[in-house]
Amino acid sequence: MTAMFQLTTDRLILTAHTLSDTEKMNRWENDAELLHLSDNQPDGREPERLEATRANIERAMRAAADTETIRYAIRKRDGAEFIGFGIIAHIDHYNQQCQLSVVIGEKQEWGKGFASEVLRAVIGYSFTTLDMNRIGAEIYVVNERSIRLFERLGFKREGVVRESVLKDGVFVDEYVYGLLRREWDGKKLI
Repeated sequence: MTAMFQLTTDRLILTAHTLSDTEKMNRWENDAELLHLSDNQPDGREPERLEATRANIERAMRAAADTETIRYAIRKRDGAEFIGFGIIAHIDHYNQQCQLSVVIGEKQEWGKGFASEVLRAVIGYSFTTLDMNRIGAEIYVVNERSIRLFERLGFKREGVVRESVLKDGVFVDEYVYGLLRREWDGKKLI
């Protein structure tokens, strides 16, 4: 990635994090529901301190030229309100593959199609600009909304990592998804 990473959609701007993101990111990093859906840390872990969140954002800002990971903030175009974040991870240029994840942290923005809008843009960027052949995603079975979202966008369930993570005292599976460029090319994503 270059420091210039920015994507614009009809309603959103995907761009680098800034230190002004710290308080919201910290709130989201300590939100039990968000952690349950997407984190592999122990239930009831010690809350992440604001200083730790700030250090993570500073690290992401310094790593802006990292060619294996792109971390971005999701902002509304009308006012640039910070509503979530995403990652294009494990970018492997030789094998032309990467992994995606997205979190809409502001719960009042759930159900408005923002995650779908983000992923459509990031999928296009990954296949065209990054020249990927395969995009992957790993989703815990407890995250039914993400499962439906990725499947609507054309991702195929390729496998399952059985009892991958402990959630509420029970081991749950993690689904492995993939989308190939030839499955995406020429298709208008919803």
